[in-house]
Amino acid sequence: MLIAIEGCVGAGKSTVVEGLARYRGSATLFEDFELNPFLTRFYEDPAAHALETEFAFLLIHYHQLKRRQHDGEKELITDFFIAKDLVYADLNLNDPRARQAFQGVYDLFLMDVVRPDIVVCLSASDELLLERIRKRNRPFEQQADPGYYIQLNAAFETFFEDYEGQKLVINMDESDFVADHTLYSLLSRRIDAILAG
Repeated sequence: MLIAIEGCVGAGKSTVVEGLARYRGSATLFEDFELNPFLTRFYEDPAAHALETEFAFLLIHYHQLKRRQHDGEKELITDFFIAKDLVYADLNLNDPRARQAFQGVYDLFLMDVVRPDIVVCLSASDELLLERIRKRNRPFEQQADPGYYIQLNAAFETFFEDYEGQKLVINMDESDFVADHTLYSLLSRRIDAILAG
């Protein structure tokens, strides 16, 4: 079984994956964003480096999921879902030809990876995201205009609304998983209830 935790930058994906996996005894898979050699350049000049950054992320995510889906683990919880690459592509790829090429590669990859049984959508206010991004102080993230994160957050909210698979939306402004570890048992029960139908 595959549970994907998804949301905007700073929503708390990795924290929720760690805590939920510990509670459920599940394996984890974290987005290896540091493998993307173009990421720093993207934050310095998004328009100039969007194409290579987005294709690199798509390849990284595809490879990570493909490699792990045959490991034989009963349950895997990830802090990314390959569909996130479409969210970023829609926001960052302004050239229609580039966007069409990206969609073609994405569609090809999607045929070869397992889709999540459920996507847990971490919804957060712009204020919360910007505060968390500022606090964790990753140098490349600090270079971006805060307006970019606000646009990205709106894009994720649209994705959550439109996603037709099994999903569970969590309001992160009302759910402090760091302060209240009992939220993991509640989240786990809600996931199981949705999967049970």
